[in-house]
Amino acid sequence: GFKPIDAKLTADESGLALEGNVAVTDISVDDENIRPHLLSPEFFDAERNPQIGFTSTAIAGAADDLTVTGELSMAGISLPVTASGRLRGPVDGPGGGEKASLALEATIDRTDFGMNWQMDLPSGGVALANDIKLIVELELNRD
Repeated sequence: GFKPIDAKLTADESGLALEGNVAVTDISVDDENIRPHLLSPEFFDAERNPQIGFTSTAIAGAADDLTVTGELSMAGISLPVTASGRLRGPVDGPGGGEKASLALEATIDRTDFGMNWQMDLPSGGVALANDIKLIVELELNRD
């Protein structure tokens, strides 16, 4: 996972727009021994590509059935991605101010982003799947 995520949802006469990014070095892993490998050029290539970013090109549907299309930039490669999810709110937040939550899911192929490392397992099969499910949960404050 990654925390914190810097994200902004805006609305104007042309509709909603979402953009966000996260520092690759903010990755959290259960086994810290694999952290250097994930940050290496075989995966995120954090030294040359320190950010993962997303910019929407279209947001459509109802609050309970959103489709968000945009461009995901990761490991030096930018590709179109479509996510589905839901938007809740706005609601009054603790201490005043309005909040909204946005939950999105998409599946990508990590090899499309140049993350080709793989290891054959002694029992057969491979260590890593190519398809990765991205789950993004945002709590947004109204400015």
